[in-house]
Amino acid sequence: MDGTDVGDVCVPESQVEEVNIAELAIREFKRLTWPSSELVVQPPGGKTLVNLETNFYTTNDQVSTRTVTLAGRRVEIRAMPSYTFKFGDGQSTATTNPGRPHPNLDVTHVYLATGDVVVSVDTTYAGQFRIGDGDWQSIPDALTVAGAGSDLRVVEALPQLVIR
Repeated sequence: MDGTDVGDVCVPESQVEEVNIAELAIREFKRLTWPSSELVVQPPGGKTLVNLETNFYTTNDQVSTRTVTLAGRRVEIRAMPSYTFKFGDGQSTATTNPGRPHPNLDVTHVYLATGDVVVSVDTTYAGQFRIGDGDWQSIPDALTVAGAGSDLRVVEALPQLVIR
C-alpha cells in the first residue's frame, strides 16, 4: 500500500493534509453561527384576514461567507440559505425563495379559520468550502437555524353598508 490510512480511505501522503483540512472545514461549518431569518408578514401589525392571501418574506437572502484558518491554511466556508415558512396552522412551505414585499407576492398563505397562530421561518443552510483558491467542495450535511415565532391573529372582516 502506497499511502496513509485515513479512516476507511487510503490516500497518497501528499493529500493527507488536504483530507484533514476538509474534515476540519466540515466541522467548522457546523460550529459557526449562521444568521437566522427575520420573518416579515403583510399586512403588518400582527393581524390578517381569513380567506385572503397573507404575504410572508425575509430579508435574509444572501449567501454568507466566512474565512477561517485551519491547520495553517486559509479556508473559505459559505452557506447558501433555503427557507421553511411555518404558518402556524399546521401548514408550511419549503422554498429557496425568500419571498418579496407587496405587491410581488411570492410566498403567501390563505387562512381558512379565524384564531391566533404563531408564524416563523426556519433557514436551512447548504454548505461549501474551498482551501485557498481551490475548487468549491460540497459539505454533506445541511444546518437549520430556527426562526423566532411571531404572533398573528386571523380575523374575519364583516361588511357594513354605509349610507351617505
